[in-house]
Amino acid sequence: MRRSAFARFATLALVAVVSAPFRVQLAAQSGAIVPPTDFAYVTIERLAELGVLDSVIIGQRPYSRGEIARIARVGLAVMESGRRRARGLTDADAQLVGGLLRQLQARFGETSESTPADERPSARLDGIGLTLTSTDAERRAFPGTQTGLTETTIDPLATRRLGAPAPTGQTLAFEAAAVAAPASWITLQARGRVEARQTRDAALSRTNGEILLASLRARYRNAAVTIGRNALAWSQGEGDGLFLASDAPALDQLSLTGDHPFALPWILRVLGPTQATVIAANLGASRVRSGSLLTGYKVSIKPDADVELGGTFLNHWGGAGARSSPFIERVIDNLPIIDVFRSHNYDDSTKTLDVESDKSLGIDGRWRMSSLGGVLLTGEMLIDDFDHRRLGKLLTGYGSQTLGIVLPKLGSPALSMKVSVKHLGIVTYTHVELSNGMTSRGRLLGDELGPDAKSFGAQLRWTPSAALRVALDGRTITYSKAEYESYYSDAARTLYHVRKKSFGGDERRDIAGASMLFHGDEAFVVSARVGAERIRNADFGGLTRHDYVAELALRIGM
Repeated sequence: MRRSAFARFATLALVAVVSAPFRVQLAAQSGAIVPPTDFAYVTIERLAELGVLDSVIIGQRPYSRGEIARIARVGLAVMESGRRRARGLTDADAQLVGGLLRQLQARFGETSESTPADERPSARLDGIGLTLTSTDAERRAFPGTQTGLTETTIDPLATRRLGAPAPTGQTLAFEAAAVAAPASWITLQARGRVEARQTRDAALSRTNGEILLASLRARYRNAAVTIGRNALAWSQGEGDGLFLASDAPALDQLSLTGDHPFALPWILRVLGPTQATVIAANLGASRVRSGSLLTGYKVSIKPDADVELGGTFLNHWGGAGARSSPFIERVIDNLPIIDVFRSHNYDDSTKTLDVESDKSLGIDGRWRMSSLGGVLLTGEMLIDDFDHRRLGKLLTGYGSQTLGIVLPKLGSPALSMKVSVKHLGIVTYTHVELSNGMTSRGRLLGDELGPDAKSFGAQLRWTPSAALRVALDGRTITYSKAEYESYYSDAARTLYHVRKKSFGGDERRDIAGASMLFHGDEAFVVSARVGAERIRNADFGGLTRHDYVAELALRIGM
């Protein structure tokens, strides 16, 4: 695309955004899904840090519009009833919290389960956005410890947006979302992007278009079934998530979940508000095991207003070239409580062979310590390709762990800080047969840190009002390129090991950035981000490189 064409595209997109307030009405369907990339989740996380949200499960998203409306409604009731004192909220806290809750209510509060179906619009534009990105960072191949290169690339400096990553150079993207509700219990949604590019990569087209999300969601009471391309996040906060990261790619999936947290029957009610999600997804085309499948589930409980615990299981299996297995074997393969204790047979063809699969099991949680001023601890652990003999290695090189510490108030509710530490194990996201890895369309589902890597980061946030949030952050990341070997240590071939046999030079990245988020009203949002990184031993080639990224986005209703 020539500069003149790029300028024309920019002008048309800008006119669409600027004129949108006169044409766009926000969707009112309470069953519509709010994607995990929506800025509303930044507000919800801040409210959770301040201890306002008693019955909200943070570790499973997305929420429906109706659920966010409920969050705002319950939160405002807490503030207005005087219970805020019991939550340790001062008058200064209440001013910020009240503003954040009213912000959510202004955008989502019009949705209501009691709204008569004939008063709901059948279809409408749900929002539009315009994003300008400029970067000279180059994505590089991603090594797996057991298979060499996996079928994905990484760029930790970039924002992991829905769809294809923004290429090196300049990109102007225009997005639009639509929602329709043929009946009160069914919702259809779609979101797409068209963009113009100026890039040094001659293999890339100057223009691009793609469907980011497209799904149908049906509800019966509190049960919701979603089919189609949908984004899910199983994480305790922004930038976290070992299984499905907060910025994970959308999946072509079928899922069953609760529309909002529910109470279990009988004595199990002591577990508190509970949420559960079951998914089955096709990971799409790949060089190896194309069309491989992902099945799994997550259960989260909130036994106390300050505590949330979750358990997750994911199973990557099948695809082109996978051997067939009896149905009962596939069922057991998805039941870790049974599968973890049984012996496996992958080699003796005279007996039933097990399903070739890569299974991950883990736990996550958050604990807000009211007695320490609301200090919040978040964490997650994952073990990959496990059996009962390896569970003891969950905290060692086989397992992956994350820890976040949030100081919600640094003398004032306007200032807060988060410190995060991550370590990913040597086999995380990799498998000998399923060498495409836990990826979809070239992107990792989990944390992009990847196997055998470490990260330490801190973020200082300033939120003087509900309308403005400014953050400064820094990270240091170490990627490993050691050589590994795998072997069985017993004649029965049950004790499987992966270990380093030599150490290569690590790639080290130091990243610094700043971001700003401004809410003009209930629908209009402006965000900006700048970042820079220094890479030592870049792409394990011995060179030092310096990269930058700058991004400006305008959003209306999305």
